[in-house]
Amino acid sequence: IRGKDITYIYQDPSSALDPLYTAGYHVAETIAIHSTGIKIVDALKKAIELFREVLIPDPESRVKSYPHELSGGMKQRVVIATSVANVPRLIIADEPTTALDVTIQAQILDILKELRYKYKSSILLITHNLGIVAEMCDRVIVMYAGKIVEKAYTEELFEDPLHPYTKGLLNAVPNPYKKVVYLESIPGVVPDMINIPEGCRFRPRCPYATNRCFIEPKLIEAKPNHYVSCWLVSKGNEK
Repeated sequence: IRGKDITYIYQDPSSALDPLYTAGYHVAETIAIHSTGIKIVDALKKAIELFREVLIPDPESRVKSYPHELSGGMKQRVVIATSVANVPRLIIADEPTTALDVTIQAQILDILKELRYKYKSSILLITHNLGIVAEMCDRVIVMYAGKIVEKAYTEELFEDPLHPYTKGLLNAVPNPYKKVVYLESIPGVVPDMINIPEGCRFRPRCPYATNRCFIEPKLIEAKPNHYVSCWLVSKGNEK
């Protein structure tokens, strides 16, 4: 399953690529391992095609390049090519644009969107960038200290966030249309995962916390297809 049906795009492409192997070999090896009877030479030809799909210039030459000869954006393209090589059902992308400049970030996101539609793969995108979430995602799960606090379709969540943590995240995003901008922040710090707060994990930082919050709320469907874990909106059937 791993490497075929489920693949992974790493946050740091440099750590995902073996410096002793060429960029093309990384992709070709992935294809050869999960394909019966295919030779490495044929897999390399497929790697060239994939390099072309992820917009790596001169792919015939780049398959022979080693990781240290590639830029950060180029390395991430190699990792993406590796991740789609076997047409997976699920691609887990962990902060795939971290440490890349804005222009390269946009290119990487465009590539991911194109490949998602071409290969009909689902993408589980892990990110703290709400702009990327709005652009890329159909559905959003908001997590705090290892727990799901809210999940909904993207448009619904951005228009009507229900959990105080989600509201805090959205309020902290700069609004270029306001003449005077005062960025709101969430007070306090993320809890130590060894000493988890009793009850709701967001309770120590929540401006609406009550004594009831010392009991952990369950994730309930507050609105159709909109789930939240918070006593403030705990109406409906628990799920």
